[in-house]
Amino acid sequence: MTSIKKWLVLFSILIFPYIIVQIVEKSTHNILTLGYIENTNLDLDSVGDVIELVDSLKVPTFKLINQDEEIITNKDLLGVNYIVNFFFTSCPTICPTTTLNLIELQNKINKYEINNFKILSISVDPVNDTPKKLKEYASSMNIDLSNWEFLTGSQQEIYDLVKSGFSLSVGQDSLSPGGVFHSPSITIIDDKGYLRTGIDKKKNTKFVYDGTLYSDIKLLVGEIQRLSITNFKDNYEITKQ
Repeated sequence: MTSIKKWLVLFSILIFPYIIVQIVEKSTHNILTLGYIENTNLDLDSVGDVIELVDSLKVPTFKLINQDEEIITNKDLLGVNYIVNFFFTSCPTICPTTTLNLIELQNKINKYEINNFKILSISVDPVNDTPKKLKEYASSMNIDLSNWEFLTGSQQEIYDLVKSGFSLSVGQDSLSPGGVFHSPSITIIDDKGYLRTGIDKKKNTKFVYDGTLYSDIKLLVGEIQRLSITNFKDNYEITKQ
């Protein structure tokens, strides 16, 4: 009898608290609402005092052309949750890895029947990446274009979008693979056009996701579900095929 009591005491001291922590963490993760990316500006109030105004960032206005030579604007995407990544078809390094990861993400999203979602891949080499070339690239990668847009436009507009709209790096560089340097980051945008943040496994705020990291793609699948599924539960796992 004494032995049983000792085990019960040990359980209450060591095991039970651990179980409670795990339940609370998972519950918190389930009900988490994705955050917003905020921007602080200074302004003057009615009496001339300086005040801080905090706004949630929206995706900038853009007007680009997809692989079917159709015009796609930020307004066209209202009502749809989507992610944005920047790439170019002749990129020999990070782009093929990111594209393969996004194909896997798309497969999972389609499997969960999430219909209000799109992937936007915007070329940072628009001089060479014509709509025809983008379509050929998608075909060569066996990509399902039903909810995936490959976009191009003027170099100035795209570079402004990358730098000012998404605060990412891009530029021409003869020393970079393919002659263009750019970020592998993926950004989440909700159906109202707001840039959103997620969380990593340690519950830290995550502003962007690295398209070359499969672990980030797994996190991204969960965040998309969070935005798209009202009764979302953290019970989906993405596994490497």
